[in-house]
Amino acid sequence: MASTSKDRGIWLIGGTLESITGSKLPSKKQMLHRFFHLHKYEKKSIQSSATITTREISAFWEKAKIPTQKECHVIEKIKKIHCKWQSIKKSASRRTSKQLEAESVFVSDFDNLFDIAHKDALTLISIKEDKEFLLAQREKGRRGSMGPIDTKLSKKEERTKQRQLQNELKIKKETERLKKDEQMLNVNDNNIDCDDSQCSSSDNDELYVPSSKRLKKNNSPTKVNTLFNSTIVTSRVASALDRTKVSDRNAMYVLSATLQSLGHNIQNFTLNRESIRQARREYREKIADEIKTSFVTTIPLTVHWDGKLLPDLTSKDKVDRLAVIVSGDGIMKLLGVPKIPNGTGEAQATAVFELLEEWNLIERIHFMSFDTTASNSGVKAGACVLLEKKIKRDLLSLACRHHILELIIESVFNALMGASSGPNIKIFQRFAEKWNEIDVEKYESGIIEDAVASKLNPQKYVLVKYINDQLATFQPRDDYKELLQLSLIFLGDETAKDFKIRRPGALHRARWMAKLIYSLKIFLFRSQFKLTARELSALEAFNVFVIQVYIKYWYTASSGELAPYNDLNLLKELDNYKKSNIVIGNAAAKSFSRHLWYLSETLIGLAFFDSKVSSEMKVNMVKSLVKKGADFPLRRITVETTAVQTVQLSDFVSKNSLILFKALDIPQDFLNQNPDTWENHKDFIDGCKRVQHLKVVNDAAERGISLIQTFNGIITNQEEQKQYLLQVVEQHRQKYPNPNKSTIDD
Repeated sequence: MASTSKDRGIWLIGGTLESITGSKLPSKKQMLHRFFHLHKYEKKSIQSSATITTREISAFWEKAKIPTQKECHVIEKIKKIHCKWQSIKKSASRRTSKQLEAESVFVSDFDNLFDIAHKDALTLISIKEDKEFLLAQREKGRRGSMGPIDTKLSKKEERTKQRQLQNELKIKKETERLKKDEQMLNVNDNNIDCDDSQCSSSDNDELYVPSSKRLKKNNSPTKVNTLFNSTIVTSRVASALDRTKVSDRNAMYVLSATLQSLGHNIQNFTLNRESIRQARREYREKIADEIKTSFVTTIPLTVHWDGKLLPDLTSKDKVDRLAVIVSGDGIMKLLGVPKIPNGTGEAQATAVFELLEEWNLIERIHFMSFDTTASNSGVKAGACVLLEKKIKRDLLSLACRHHILELIIESVFNALMGASSGPNIKIFQRFAEKWNEIDVEKYESGIIEDAVASKLNPQKYVLVKYINDQLATFQPRDDYKELLQLSLIFLGDETAKDFKIRRPGALHRARWMAKLIYSLKIFLFRSQFKLTARELSALEAFNVFVIQVYIKYWYTASSGELAPYNDLNLLKELDNYKKSNIVIGNAAAKSFSRHLWYLSETLIGLAFFDSKVSSEMKVNMVKSLVKKGADFPLRRITVETTAVQTVQLSDFVSKNSLILFKALDIPQDFLNQNPDTWENHKDFIDGCKRVQHLKVVNDAAERGISLIQTFNGIITNQEEQKQYLLQVVEQHRQKYPNPNKSTIDD
């Protein structure tokens, strides 16, 4: 019989403990055994596991009458040891001398004391035997053990405890009596002088004790201050503070001022920076746990990931972080943005797999979305291949279509302008520095140039209509909208007169959109900005390509159902472009030919749901479903240059194209009907919805990166709390997308 993970135990740790027993103070090994039992087998969070373990260990120290550190410090100590274990485990497969030494050092003190004594414990302990016991326990192997309970001391402590309980009971009864007396007071009695604020009734007002004698006109009541433990930092308040990036210190200012503005005395509330911090930490963990527990779905999901090098939380070093998100059928959920050892495919695949496992989503993942970098798409060590090995089944590859198009435009720009050796592009830098001297009202459209007009005038009406249609729809980013506006200005369209040309923004070469926007702006102000003949010619050719060919594919890149049809058309159009500009045509075609993911045997199935594909073509595609196909279908295919103009969508279809239907749980019965009737078939309608919800661009992961960039250096520097924070902020943004009263008042 196969052994379970519980039978095998935890790597380096071994077995686990359902409880800590013994007559010694707990060892490091006992602590780890108990912690991992809670975390791995009872499925508690790291924070909860550390907290429970701390309290169970503290009971032994309390029994030994030895003062300990604050609970929060012990919890952090346990979490640091766990982090150390995680760090060592990441390199477990590397049996180098350094790795073996790290493992040896980690386990070397397992049987020694897990010391949580107060730093001044030996000074604070008054009984000699207790001091000697602590010193003995600190020796290697924890010499000695706790003896039987000191009956005399135990009885003394019990009597002290009883006295404390009696005193608390008296205070409670007296407080209740005072409340009754206050209610009996006639606040409108003429014998008592007070203003409106003193006489107002509120749960948070101070209590006044009447004199034992009859109250007279000038008798002043005796004031008794009562501290109200009203809950000020609620779950909703904590979430709002996190979302708005308010620190604990600033939250103290905001909350105290708010209470005072509402007429409350802040002395009557438990309110300080530490209480706010603790409440926010607890709510973060609670909310994050609830989010994870409640995220249950049966629909097919796509997992997205993207990496970024960011400052570490506790040092000046830079660390790799990986945003991992799942999407499907209208769902978009951030799983986490963990630190990873490096940006290799192995590190990324491991992080993605662990998060999917943690969220119990392994069985729901059928697609993966990623940027087409070598670390992701490498055939041997790419994250995609390695993730499939960990999941133990094949996934469909939804390579980011935006990233593919970015690579194309970069190849074209470099072919025309030359590759940049530094972080900035010199011509863009010159233009940015010259901007203050440019009269923005005196621009010149591009189409007034004869060479431009000869290429764009025949298509001007179609191009202008397409651009205006895109402007009428929502654009997720300002630079997407700006590119459309600049394109209309370049075309000399009347509708562009009201557009204002903005100051140039960031010009780092990694910002591909900057190439498009800068190039258009420079050409519009070519009379005011000095350019060489080569630069002017290159910019003209580049801008014509962008407007004539590129933008229509860019703005439809996010549509999964259009992907195969668009890619085949783009392939043909780039091949034709060689006739008018061989440099651009060759550069663009060469780049794109390496990324024909959506013409593969599996993803060509998306075209069945594309309304642009003719019924005649769909009939041919259905006929091609009987073709055997490859035993191991390629993720991306190649098309011979000589066949580009004659190849059709049906040529890429095979039996393997039905893999997409299976992945999306789409019944195939409608394929037996005439394509003209598909729109009335329920299975086809449902299938269209599933396909339309597929995310074929990796913008979701980019939003995850944006979120960690925003919150990386604020609120908390503890890794676990940082992950909770991201969950809280994401939920709050989804629940309250704007600060309108109608939105917030729920």
